[in-house]
Amino acid sequence: DGLQAIFATSDLGVSSNRIGFVLTSPSDFVRVPEVTVSSVFIADADSDGEVKDTVQAVFRPWPYGVRGLYTTQLTFDTPGRWGIDISVPGTEGGSQGTAQLFFEVKEAPSAVPVGSPAVPSRNKTLDDVEVLEDLSTGSLQDPDLYRVTIADAVASGLPTVVVMASPAFCTNAVCGPQVEVLQELKDKYKGQSNFVHVDIYDNPDEIQGDLDRAIISPTAIEWNLPSTEWSFVIDSAGVVAARFESFATIDELEEALKRVL
Repeated sequence: DGLQAIFATSDLGVSSNRIGFVLTSPSDFVRVPEVTVSSVFIADADSDGEVKDTVQAVFRPWPYGVRGLYTTQLTFDTPGRWGIDISVPGTEGGSQGTAQLFFEVKEAPSAVPVGSPAVPSRNKTLDDVEVLEDLSTGSLQDPDLYRVTIADAVASGLPTVVVMASPAFCTNAVCGPQVEVLQELKDKYKGQSNFVHVDIYDNPDEIQGDLDRAIISPTAIEWNLPSTEWSFVIDSAGVVAARFESFATIDELEEALKRVL
């Protein structure tokens, strides 16, 4: 039926996980408000799979353009091969079509999981550079996002929102303007939480237009990030309360932040 799903969240472990995906049709991005998602555990190569759960995934439009991400929460109780069946509603209660995705669920994810202490990273701040351009590959230059280290933010007793992304090298179908979202959230909750951006690349000034010279940020390595766009919400005790692989809308991040304020 021409529907395709692009998976946005491949770092999954045994627990409750945020699942995200983009849907496209032969003519455009799919933007219906909700789709139905069923998780399927595949015990072996000869198995048709066992349906474990069925939930609704909500369409979350991005700040500009036509794209958006469907997100939901699914719990995986066993490591191994899993899949999701995605059903898109059509007109008059019928089905527009279906799509499938298959992936591996590990015993534990690679990046710092929910419920674990935040890594007290000493990321670069304004005090460590001569110009702000040395801290980010992007055109958005907001000094408020580079004033404190993650370590100092966690020790402050306030919640913290951390975005690790490289704005100038956001090129795949599930990568969006995450730093702009962080700035918008900061302006709304300034003084109530810390807001920190760490570029995935440690040498932004040297790699404009030339990723061959890129050096991965030590902070991204400390947090064991397996992909290039992540957001974390950390509570006032320094524990990771929510994590988002790939683009997260301001609604998603705000919902998570409100739970720890």
